[in-house]
Amino acid sequence: MTGSRFRELLTQALDCAAEQAEARLGSRIPRSFLIELHSPRSPGRRVGSDEALDQFYLGADRCYRIIDTAITQVTPDMSVAFMRVSGHQPAGFDQTWDPLALGPFKQMHAEHVEDQRVHSG
Repeated sequence: MTGSRFRELLTQALDCAAEQAEARLGSRIPRSFLIELHSPRSPGRRVGSDEALDQFYLGADRCYRIIDTAITQVTPDMSVAFMRVSGHQPAGFDQTWDPLALGPFKQMHAEHVEDQRVHSG
């Protein structure tokens, strides 16, 4: 698993999460993402996708097995994605959640998506 291929999977996972949020909200949401990162080195800090990639990508032969992914908040210009690394020991890519598709990225359904795009008036 190369770093560039892993970046593609991260992008696809965020797009899938956005599609789920859109279905729930009934409207399109921004495809600019801020990631609420829950990993061994970052407990809940909000970061950009490049920094998240640095935290998630462990190298060509090791991956986190599961990274839960869901959109939890939408603002006028940004979608916030909750992303949490499971407690499993890292392993080869073939041992991730879905090695034939998104690898470690597991789509979750957020109970509530906070929509801050609503305007009064």
